[in-house]
Amino acid sequence: MRNVLGFVPGAAFAVSGVLMVGCGSYPAPTERVASAEAGIRGAQEVGAGNVPQAALSVKLAQEEVQKAKQLMQDGDNRRAELILMRAQADAELALAQAREAQAKTEAQVAVDQVKAIRGK
Repeated sequence: MRNVLGFVPGAAFAVSGVLMVGCGSYPAPTERVASAEAGIRGAQEVGAGNVPQAALSVKLAQEEVQKAKQLMQDGDNRRAELILMRAQADAELALAQAREAQAKTEAQVAVDQVKAIRGK
């Protein structure tokens, strides 16, 4: 039997139920967790802990990874993935900040060496 709009009464409910199940099952972003954690380790290995701005970016990334893990446990994988994307960006920022500080230090050493050579 069809209603006024031409639909079978139970069919619309069944289709909407299938669509809701499909939308609700968002895969756990485990690869993003690993990627964000690897980015954090990379920044730490380059010396981000010795650069205040980079250390802050690393701390933010670590906190975001922890928050994302909690969201994953709570079943909110979509939001966890978004937070992990931000964690990855913060880890990459920390890496860039640490490398910038290292490059500035090396440049200053080179300038000092040139001044020493010219002064002799």
